[in-house]
Amino acid sequence: MDVEVKIKEDMKKLGCKCEKKISLAYFLYIYLVDQKLMYDTEYCYNKDIDTLYVVAKPNRNDKLNIYVPVPTNQDVSMDLINVLQENLCTVETGPSINLAFIESDFTTVIYTFTKGLAERPSADATSLMRQKEERRSFINSELKKNKSAILNEALNGGVVDDDDCQVLE
Repeated sequence: MDVEVKIKEDMKKLGCKCEKKISLAYFLYIYLVDQKLMYDTEYCYNKDIDTLYVVAKPNRNDKLNIYVPVPTNQDVSMDLINVLQENLCTVETGPSINLAFIESDFTTVIYTFTKGLAERPSADATSLMRQKEERRSFINSELKKNKSAILNEALNGGVVDDDDCQVLE
């Protein structure tokens, strides 16, 4: 029996029914074994989130890393990454997950996402920070435009017209 056929049959036996997921996981498995020369490489399936993934060690004494194949035409959100981390990460693998983005020509780029490095601000907080930054930028640009006039007024004592003043009693 052909190696590819056997591995894909094993992946089906794990519970995955999607041919595309099986093909991507097979390619990632072969990529990690043959090109990256990883150790203890195994393919796994999580039925709760219907995900085929590969675990492997980059070096003989490293801990297992999780590699999830993702086609480049699939949208990836922080929610998806959180779901993958919560369902796949263990004490043995740690809080990191590697997404292996695979192009149609099988070009592969791997990105690592580690849970807990920094809290992601909410959309409202991000919007508020952006507004503050825009305001700060506007004020700085106005100060730069009027720098010479402001300095001149400050050096000359800031003459005020009588029309601008009110007498309070």
